[in-house]
Amino acid sequence: MYTRLKLTFIACALFCCTVSAIAQNEAAAKKYYDKAIESIDNKNFEESIPLLQTSIEKDSNYLYSYLTLFQVYLDIKQVNNAIAIFEKGFSKDPASFLPYSVKYATAYASLGNYQKAFDILNPLRNNAPNYLKQKITDFLQICDYAIQHPSDPLIQVTNVGDSINTSAAEYFPTVTVQDSLFLFMRRNSYKREDFYASTITNNGFTLAAPLSDTLNLADKKGSPSLSSDLQTLYFAADYAERGYGRYDIYKVNRTKTGWSIPKNLGQNINSDFWESAPSISPDGQALYFCSNIPGGYGGIDIYVAYKNEKGGWEEALNLGPGINTAGVEQTPFMHADNRTLYFASNGWPGYGGSDLFVSRKKLDGHWSKPINLGYPINTIDNEGSIAVASDGTQGYIASDRIDSRGGLDIYKVILSKNTRANKTNYLRGLIADAKTQNGLAGFVRLVDPSDSANYMQVNVDTSGLFVLALPAFDSLGIQVNSPNHDYASMLLSEDSLTKIAGSTLVFHLNAIQKKFSKNFNNVFFESNAAQLKSNSNVELNALIHYLESSPTATILIEGHTDNTGNAASNLLLSTKRAESIAQYLIMKGIAASRISTKGYGASQPIGDNNTPMGRAQNRRTSFTITLP
Repeated sequence: MYTRLKLTFIACALFCCTVSAIAQNEAAAKKYYDKAIESIDNKNFEESIPLLQTSIEKDSNYLYSYLTLFQVYLDIKQVNNAIAIFEKGFSKDPASFLPYSVKYATAYASLGNYQKAFDILNPLRNNAPNYLKQKITDFLQICDYAIQHPSDPLIQVTNVGDSINTSAAEYFPTVTVQDSLFLFMRRNSYKREDFYASTITNNGFTLAAPLSDTLNLADKKGSPSLSSDLQTLYFAADYAERGYGRYDIYKVNRTKTGWSIPKNLGQNINSDFWESAPSISPDGQALYFCSNIPGGYGGIDIYVAYKNEKGGWEEALNLGPGINTAGVEQTPFMHADNRTLYFASNGWPGYGGSDLFVSRKKLDGHWSKPINLGYPINTIDNEGSIAVASDGTQGYIASDRIDSRGGLDIYKVILSKNTRANKTNYLRGLIADAKTQNGLAGFVRLVDPSDSANYMQVNVDTSGLFVLALPAFDSLGIQVNSPNHDYASMLLSEDSLTKIAGSTLVFHLNAIQKKFSKNFNNVFFESNAAQLKSNSNVELNALIHYLESSPTATILIEGHTDNTGNAASNLLLSTKRAESIAQYLIMKGIAASRISTKGYGASQPIGDNNTPMGRAQNRRTSFTITLP
C-alpha cells in the first residue's frame, strides 16, 4: 500500500513539475513573441525574425510563432524560409495548420512549383472544412491551368535596374512608338503619385526624373499614354473641379512653355463613375480605356472611343465579350502595329490573380481569343499592366518580385513567339505645298496594297509634320491627301521599309489648278494585259479621295504604250488600260458621267523608245482633272 501511494505521489510531483516547466516555457516563448509583434507593428520585419526564432527555441510547441514567422518570411519575400518554418510547425500540429494550407500551397506556387501546390491541396479537395472548400477548389483550377501551360523557355523577366526603380513603387510603364521615351508612375507617399520619364539609349535608361512642369502638381493622377508624335499626353486624374466622376481621362498638348492645361475628354468618354488607364492608338484615332460604368460585362470593362471627321470623340463602345468577362479587365495597351491589344484580366484562365493577355484585332473588327502571356510574366500574384516596345518582342511590366527594390518595380520581359506584336518601325514625315514649301494639313493613310485594308490613318495639322508607325509586313502602301491639293502615294517593299525606318520623308503636293495633269506612279497592270494589279489600289484610292472631296471635278484617263509591237494592238491595249482604271473608280462610287477615257498607243512618247528606260517611261497611264 505504501509503495503504491509513494509511486502515485512521485507521478503527481513529476506531472506538476512538467506542467510548471511547460508553463514557464510558454511564458518565455510568449514574451519573445510579443516583442516580435511590436516590431512587426512598427514595420521592422527583419528585427522580428530573431525574436520569433528565440520564441520557438523557448517553446517548440508555441504555434503562434511558427505561423507569424511564416507570414514575415512571405512579406519579405524569403519564400523558401517561409515554407521550411511552416513545414516544421505543421509537423507539430497538422490540425492547427490546416486553415493555412492554401497560403502554404501559394508559397510553392509563387516559386513556380504549381505541381507541388496541387499535391498539397488535392487530398483536401473533398474533406476540407466548408470554409476552405471553395478556396481549395478555385486554387486547384489555377494549378491545373499552370501545369497544363508550363513556362516557355523564350520568356525572360529582368529588373530594369536603379535608373528606374527605387524603394518606392514604380508602375504603369509606357513606351512610345519611337522607343525613345519611357514614362511611368512613382508613388512617393500613400496619397501622392507622380509622372516620371527616362530616355531609352543604346546603353539602357537614363536616370528617371519627374516631369518638370505643372503636370505633377496634382496628387491624384496616373496611367500616362503618349501620342506617336510625342505632342499629346493622355492620362487619368481626379480633378474634382473639372471631372464628371471619381477619375476621368484628360489630355494635354506640348507647347513651347511646357504642357498645356489639362482638358477633360468629355462625356462621350467620361462618366459619373470611374475611367482610367487610357491608351492612345498609334494613329491617334482610337482611345482605349477602362471603366466601371454600369451596363458592362463585369466589374471593370475595356472600352474604345473613335475620333470623328471633326476631330471629336464619338461615344465610347464596350469591346464586348471577346475581351471583357464577368471579372475585371483593365490597363489596355494598343501596340504600335495598331492591331495587337494587351490588357490585364482576372476573368480569363490564368496563373493566379490578375494576369496579362494579348488579343489581335481582325479585319472584320472582332477580336481574337485572348492568349495568356505565360509564366513567369504572369505569376500567382496580380500583374497590373504591360507596355510592349515597337519590336513586338520586348515589353515592360510592373511587378513585386524577390529582387524588387521596394514594392512594385518595372521589369523588362521577352515575350513568347505566340504573344508578340508585329515588329513596327516609324517614319517621320512632312506634307508641304510644292511651291511655297509651307506645311499642309491633311491625312496620311497606311494600307495593305493587296486588298486596300486600312491599317491606320494619321490626321496631320497645319504644321504638316507627322509620325507614322510602319508594321514590318511584306509590303505597305502610303496615301497622302490634303484639301485643295493633289495627292501622293508610295509602295514600300519589306526591304525599303527597313531602309527608310527612322528617316524623314517629304511629300510635296501641288495646289489644285483649274486644269492639271499627272502620271500615275503606282498603277500597275499584268504584262501585255489591261488587268489591274491589286497593289494599284494604293494610288487609285488616294485619287478617289480627291475626287470625293471635289465633286465638281471631271477626269480624263489616258493610256500610253511604247512602240514595241504593232500600232493597232498598242492602241487597243492603251485604251483598255484607261478603261480598267475608269471601271475601278466607278466601282468605288465615282459617277461615270465624271469620267472619260482615251488610248493613245505609242503616239505620245515621253522617253526614248530606243532604250529600256525610255520604253518603261512610255508605258504609262495618266490623267487630267478639270474644275469648272
